[in-house]
Amino acid sequence: MMKLPKKPVNAVLFYIGTLGLLTQVLLSFYLLTQGRTMDWHWWFHWMAPTLCLLWGIVPALQLQKED
Repeated sequence: MMKLPKKPVNAVLFYIGTLGLLTQVLLSFYLLTQGRTMDWHWWFHWMAPTLCLLWGIVPALQLQKED
């Protein structure tokens, strides 16, 4: 089971990444319902929140080591 990060930097990165991915999902769904699509470089918009999320939860990438 995945544990949420407790160290401040890891927690902030995790929550920023989660919020960013949630925003992208909602935006994609909204555009889909409006009959529009994202630009050709849509994957680029997912990269930053995904990296933040991974930096917060993957032990090898964490900036502050969890106990």
